[in-house]
Amino acid sequence: MRVKKKVDIEHFDNFNKRDGEASCIEFYNYFPRRGLYNSLGIDNAKFPVALDENMDMEIDISSGNFDELKGVAYIKQYFPNSKSYEHRLLLYGNDKKVYLNQLFSYDFKLHYIFDITLDSPPVTLAYKKNDQDVVLLTSTNKMYIWKVNYSPYAITNVPIITSMCMNEGVLYCTIREPSFKIWYTEDLDAERLGTPNRKSGYITLADELGESRKILTFNEEVYVFRDYGISKITKSKNELLVSQIYLSNTKLFSNTVSICGNAILFVTADGLYTFNGVKVSKLSVNLNIELIDTDNSSCASSLGEKYYLAIRAKFDDEKIMCEEGEYKNNALLILDTIDYSYQIIRGVDIGGLLPIKTDICEKMLLTFNSVHTDKLGEICSSSTCFNTVLPKYWVSGDLCDCANTKLFTRLIIKCEQGIKFNLLHSGKSTSFTTYQSGNNEFSFRICSKDMRIEIESNNLSANVEKVTLEYYEY
Repeated sequence: MRVKKKVDIEHFDNFNKRDGEASCIEFYNYFPRRGLYNSLGIDNAKFPVALDENMDMEIDISSGNFDELKGVAYIKQYFPNSKSYEHRLLLYGNDKKVYLNQLFSYDFKLHYIFDITLDSPPVTLAYKKNDQDVVLLTSTNKMYIWKVNYSPYAITNVPIITSMCMNEGVLYCTIREPSFKIWYTEDLDAERLGTPNRKSGYITLADELGESRKILTFNEEVYVFRDYGISKITKSKNELLVSQIYLSNTKLFSNTVSICGNAILFVTADGLYTFNGVKVSKLSVNLNIELIDTDNSSCASSLGEKYYLAIRAKFDDEKIMCEEGEYKNNALLILDTIDYSYQIIRGVDIGGLLPIKTDICEKMLLTFNSVHTDKLGEICSSSTCFNTVLPKYWVSGDLCDCANTKLFTRLIIKCEQGIKFNLLHSGKSTSFTTYQSGNNEFSFRICSKDMRIEIESNNLSANVEKVTLEYYEY
């Protein structure tokens, strides 16, 4: 006797096949929730023309004397003469020069900062010393100190700094070699770095956690992220004390460390972790993708409660966008740390991320390793990459609960027009394309022991609300 049954797919973010629903085994350029929605996209970076204007304009990257943008930083400086703050972008090109762009003004061109040349994208830190804003720019060959109303000047006899932070009036730095030393200066005098004296020196981290990669301040404490763990630096009277907070069995990827909301997120060789200042926990987020070469290419940053992670990942055998040439990363994962929903923008080779958060606007800026190296991007809502529509894809796991042969007879879809649905069965594929926005129905007769549904579209908008597959079981 034949029994008519059906499979309803409404929860497209079901990554672990729970509640008897269809599971999702791979997706990109879609945002799976209760419904399948267009992902975010990437566009040229735009900022308001002025504080009282409602119009945005693109940063004129072409006004710089370079053809590849290698790095970007944001600084906010207070100018006593005008009694006002200025918001600035510092951009570093492959001409080894540093350029300035004054945000929220009518000038969207880049202006070369006279006499600054660096051999690598600068590590930057802005802080206040003696009621004066100071910016440090360090690279593999020198460090520049830039004080408000003064020209930047170079310091050459300092270690190669890889990261910096400031806490309770002390400046801390990780250095390239030897990487087990943490340099500090108690009076925020960066010129003293590399020269031990009464108010500056270094801390030696002699234990099994490996090299020091990144230092940051979190909840008024100083933490050092190392190859295989986390150390904490505590200032007690006239002494700096070091303690182990976390020992990892797998390597930590320092470029993925980022403060997100009330925790620090980072990636190791076996997954995504969170640190709240007391303990480290692995996030139960099923990424459904295989990470490749994460240590060398990945990077991350955060804005609000969202964690942005650029990765090199293995998807299906298709090659899309940046994957058609040489690339380091091919995807951007955007994780919401409130509900742990996430989306993946595939086909973009992101090399750096910079959050901008001011009273005027909030946005995540992007630089690129390939394809778009002459652009400064930002995350947008368009589901495109610089006006190229992102190809969208979603595929389910096997919809059959048992190995018996079934007769599949009808596919009912509520979605937009022009989306391709592939029924994958017994090593074959049967395809249908939706002919209208709203309800679409297709009738057929397919006998198979297995069945998966694959959704793909090159449309700008390709939202899917519900999919129903009817069949008979004997």
